[in-house]
Amino acid sequence: MKKIIISLIILIIILTAGIIIWLYHEQEENKRIDAEAVTLKDNLTIEFGKEAKVSDFLENLNGTLFSDEKIDTEKLGDVEVSFKFINIKKKLRTAKFTIKVIDVTAPKIFSGASYTIKKGSDKNLTDVLISGDDIDDNPKREIVGKYDFNTVGDYKLTYVVTDSSGNETKKDFILHVIEEQTTQQEPTKPKEPIYFNDILDNYKTEKTKIGIDVSKWQGEIDWEKVKNAGAEFAIIRMGYQTDYDGENVIDPYFIANIEGAKRVGLPVGVYYYSYAKNVKQAIEQAEWVNKQLSEYQVDLPIAFDWESWNSFNKAGMSFYTINKVANEFLNVVASANSNHKGMLYSSKNYLEKIWYPTEHQIWLAHYTNQTNYQGEYSLWQMCDTARIDGINTNVDVDIMYSDI
Repeated sequence: MKKIIISLIILIIILTAGIIIWLYHEQEENKRIDAEAVTLKDNLTIEFGKEAKVSDFLENLNGTLFSDEKIDTEKLGDVEVSFKFINIKKKLRTAKFTIKVIDVTAPKIFSGASYTIKKGSDKNLTDVLISGDDIDDNPKREIVGKYDFNTVGDYKLTYVVTDSSGNETKKDFILHVIEEQTTQQEPTKPKEPIYFNDILDNYKTEKTKIGIDVSKWQGEIDWEKVKNAGAEFAIIRMGYQTDYDGENVIDPYFIANIEGAKRVGLPVGVYYYSYAKNVKQAIEQAEWVNKQLSEYQVDLPIAFDWESWNSFNKAGMSFYTINKVANEFLNVVASANSNHKGMLYSSKNYLEKIWYPTEHQIWLAHYTNQTNYQGEYSLWQMCDTARIDGINTNVDVDIMYSDI
């Protein structure tokens, strides 16, 4: 009996050892299979903001991707990427690799070849010469060369802007320091008004609607006369921010305008004039707009109007940041009501230079008889000197190209 027990123990030990050895070899084999499953490409760098997926960095995969996840490239530096795949033994596995998001785009300088300033000015040239970077909110801005605001003359200078990744842009310009003008200048001749009837004759078709946009600057409006004059819609300034970090203020004529326009049956949209410097401010402003609109039904989009480009340097924003600011504002106003749509207002110049393509609609400002803007837009603000019955001042006229 004792011999039988000993034999069984020995058998168990042998079987256990065999199992352990088998498991060890199986584990080592799985490690080898997994180690050989993923081969990465030599180049694991990608430009900031460029769309990328896991598969873009895989040279070879012995198996199948469980899902080809999108990689977040909106942060500079090392980014760890984790993904799942099914290996050749039909086992679900997890692997990781690290990519590097880089910035290869140099800053932009928008100032011209010369700049004129009055003697004795206390302006900071690096603030008034407009520039910006795609990613860096506060690139290094400097003026190379000597100049004196207290001495009249022409100074040859170089404007240099460098971002945090070392990308640099230079632009030579001439600074003209001039004497304070003491002689009375002739007043600037006002622009000739454009009459609304003429705009109707030239631009009204089966595919267009002609309307106006207004604010407190138009004063009291007789909306019955405006509609009878042929206006088909109105975009009304709902409010504005007083300045950078300033308060939200409702336009003093907003209530009268929206109630007057709706009373005569005009479709209405609104816009908000912003100085938002970051996403937090943009969201707060959008929520404030939604609150003001809670008692009103708007038929047309809610527009975001940011146009303080002369002080863009001081705002401390990159092009990425200001685009994110606009999109967050528009996302919040659009999400408050299923009937609400967001719309970005901007001039042709900055739509081409700074604003990115957006899922929201575009309200183009370009004062000309025929715009040559190549991007998509739903509204075209074609002039700011129109005259229409019912308004005692000049007014902006807009052409709508689709039902928005």
